[in-house]
Amino acid sequence: MTNGNPFSKGVSLGHIVATIGIVIAGFTVSYDLREGIAILQFKGETVEQRLDRIVVRTDDQFEQIMDHLVRLEGKIDEIIIERTE
Repeated sequence: MTNGNPFSKGVSLGHIVATIGIVIAGFTVSYDLREGIAILQFKGETVEQRLDRIVVRTDDQFEQIMDHLVRLEGKIDEIIIERTE
């Protein structure tokens, strides 16, 4: 600290340890973010697959309901025709 300069040109051990700690913490945060993103992607894909199965099942059920309605309509038509004759 001569000549009124408060900064030294040397690097202290504390600075090196702190820098290494910050770098390790950065890598840890990056890894945790990647892991979290991978988990969310998997959950999103799972939900998407589940919704696709629900849509297929609902479409199948709708087709069955429509088939039943068509048959009922045919039977009602037959009953109405028999009564009018």
